[in-house]
Amino acid sequence: MTQESSPQKLVETLLQSIDPSAIADESLRRTVSILLNLIEQLQAETREFGVRESKIKTRKQSP
Repeated sequence: MTQESSPQKLVETLLQSIDPSAIADESLRRTVSILLNLIEQLQAETREFGVRESKIKTRKQSP
């Protein structure tokens, strides 16, 4: 599990380092903001899916 969390932490660190307000071009700044929000939403959905999958596996293993 260490291998899975390491790349995820790297991505989160990278995303936190991006500051759209530092982008001079307004159109590009909006695009980057939209993409960052989309990435955050997809990460949340992926985490939720992982939790659901774990619960299903746990139920299947229970007698």
